Parts: sequence; structure tokens; C-alpha cells
Amino acid sequence: MRVSIIGDDTASFRTEVQAAGMTIVDDAPDVIIAYGGDGTFIGAERFFPGVPKVGIRREETTIKCGAHDNAVVLGRLAADALEETKLMKLHAEFNDTEITAVNDVILRNTDPRAAVRFCVELNGRRVTEELIADGLVVCTPFGSSAYFRSITRTVIRTGIGVAFNNCTDLLNHLVVGEDEILRVRLARGPATLAADNDPVTFAIDDGQTVDIRQADEPFRVLGVDTLRCAECRYVHAPRRRY
Repeated sequence: MRVSIIGDDTASFRTEVQAAGMTIVDDAPDVIIAYGGDGTFIGAERFFPGVPKVGIRREETTIKCGAHDNAVVLGRLAADALEETKLMKLHAEFNDTEITAVNDVILRNTDPRAAVRFCVELNGRRVTEELIADGLVVCTPFGSSAYFRSITRTVIRTGIGVAFNNCTDLLNHLVVGEDEILRVRLARGPATLAADNDPVTFAIDDGQTVDIRQADEPFRVLGVDTLRCAECRYVHAPRRRY
């Protein structure tokens, strides 16, 4: 199996990968191993979209049980015994720009001293009045345990989540179908659009719109059972950071 590794301080880990019988390559990998934390795992999809990903947490930053032991996970990977799961990604369009997200698409005020004004449309039908808020977060079920959760104090299992960030109206969050198309129409900015932990952000001007829907291609993940280990859920959940 040909694998590429993304992460920091991977020297000793590379030795473990080779000991498991896999070949480390820079081009045309069969699998990407994201060695680090959640940010490394999410960011790996930007560099190698569509290639299956395995997330392995670094011992220096995470307490791991036996199911997450490097030798166990690598042995299962080498034996092609990690089941693949296809998770939803989001696709956002504005002007002539397109971005994708594993976790969430975030629109928020560029100037922290001033709120933005916007409304939300669903399949061409307006579903909110003009809102005054710091912005909003649109997330996948996988990403709902990040920024969305910090706003709503909940997570979602299906659909697309919409959380209103520090809104002046007492609004609950929305959960819409995976086939729906959301449009955010900015009435007053300035606003900034971002996806996941991508350092590249975009300015959104007054009157512009952002369309958000499910992406055509999924996020291919191997070994979701190890990522969601019941023994470690209380260890890992508080460590998830946007």
C-alpha cells in the first residue's frame, strides 16, 4: 500500500508506518494518513481531495486507548481491514469562487465592533427576516461537534446545520435536508467567508450572496470506528477544536 503522511514531527511515526509494511510516497498515494489532531485530519482533505484518509492522533497531545494504538491502526490499514465511510462535504459558491468544507462554512463580521445584516433563503424561498448577528455557521454532521456545537450546545446526525452566531433575535438553529440549497444574502457587511481551518478567507460585500449545498464528492474516511471509539469519546470530544 502506498501512503502519504501529513502532520508535524513525523520522523518516528514514519518508521512505524514502514514497519507495518507500507510504502511512503509523495505522489499518487492510495491512502493519506493524517498524523496529529483534528485540524491535521480536516486539512488533509484540502491537499488530497478524494483520497481516503486515516486519522491517527499523536500521543504527545492525546490520551489513547488500545483501539487507537498506532500499531493496531496501522496493522489494520496494511491488512485493508479499515472500513471506508463516505461523509458529506459542503460546497459554497459566491461570485466566481467555489470552496469546499469538511466541517463548516463560516460567514462572520470582519469588524468585531459591528454586526452584519443578512437573510437566509432555502431553495429560493426566504426563511428568515433580515438578521443582525456576528454571522452564521453552516455545518455537516461530522463538523457539528466544532463551531456549530459551541453556538448551539448540540450536534446533528443528519442534514445540514445552520447556527446563528450571537444573533439579536432569539433564534434556534436550523437543520435542513442534505439536498437543500441555502443562500445567504448579505445586506450589510463587511463580512468574511471561511471554510474549515483553511487560512485562506474571502471578503463578502454588501448585496452579495453565498450559495451552500452538499458537495458532489464525499469525504472518504477509513476507520471511523476508531475515530468514534466509545471508550475514548469523553477523552476526545473536549479536545476537538475548530
